[in-house]
Amino acid sequence: MASVVSIDADLCDNEQVCEAVCPEAVFRVVEGLVRIVDASLCTICFKCAEGCPNGAIELDY
Repeated sequence: MASVVSIDADLCDNEQVCEAVCPEAVFRVVEGLVRIVDASLCTICFKCAEGCPNGAIELDY
């Protein structure tokens, strides 16, 4: 089963913690905003969700 990682834009304050802690380069800062660039790389390690201070990262697996 493939994982799906998403960012809730209403909760995200663009602190970029997810991009900093992700070991698989799922996230990238594009034009000053953090974006998901390749969700298929996600290994469901939960580092992004655990590190996000606003709870903006959602993992469906």
